[in-house]
Amino acid sequence: MTEVKTPSRWAIAVLIASTLWGLDSSAAAQAGTAQREGDGEEAPTEEDQTAQREAEDAAAKEYFLLGRAAYRVANYEQALAHFRHAYRLSGRSQLHYNIGICADRLGKHHEAFEAFERYLEGTENPSREEEVRMRVAVLRVAIEESDKRTQELAAAASHNATAALAGRPSDRKVPRSAIIGGSTLAALGTAGVIAMGVGLSQNGACLETDASGACITERTSNTWTAVYGGIGVAALAGSASWLVISSRRAKRKRDTAWMLTPTGVLVSASF
Repeated sequence: MTEVKTPSRWAIAVLIASTLWGLDSSAAAQAGTAQREGDGEEAPTEEDQTAQREAEDAAAKEYFLLGRAAYRVANYEQALAHFRHAYRLSGRSQLHYNIGICADRLGKHHEAFEAFERYLEGTENPSREEEVRMRVAVLRVAIEESDKRTQELAAAASHNATAALAGRPSDRKVPRSAIIGGSTLAALGTAGVIAMGVGLSQNGACLETDASGACITERTSNTWTAVYGGIGVAALAGSASWLVISSRRAKRKRDTAWMLTPTGVLVSASF
């Protein structure tokens, strides 16, 4: 049996936001395309453009209702997908609020931050301006702290790798296999963190626009962005641990030598 959570203040906010929908076709994004030169095609008539806008707006409303229903049962991932579709079809900036709320619930701080900022920039006299500005301030701090932790982890991994190789060769000679393996993991970790950063920075970028300049398709970060970041962080930590452990084992290992003397075998060792 599926557990239905009691709607929170965010759920109430989404329900209130639904009253802003309206089906006034004059608020929808222009979707017509002008006649191409020399291709012999006729430009869409005004009736065709109106019919297309109405169809897109109706589909957008359906996605919005699906998103609201998913949000009510705390299915934030599905709700976010529906709200994204609704925005792409209608171009209504108010939907950035719904997108931001869902992204924030899922811990997608970068996407939530960008959605809230677009809500403030694209909505005329936004009804939730004060609330959204507070959310933006909180998210900005969270993003800065997350980026700082990532940088500190990368710096710590680099420092530990350097420390593991320091000291006298006779005391801290790290096996060649550990150096190669640790370096490979470090390179993989760096690539993963960079891939995550690139994916997050490109999230929300417009990939396709219509004739009026309205965005039709946006680039969105997917699960692989988080996977790459997680692998990168784990690889950096693994690289540092591998080198440190190998260094300690090499230091504890005794270098034993022997030679034959008139009185027998002389064994010497260094610890």
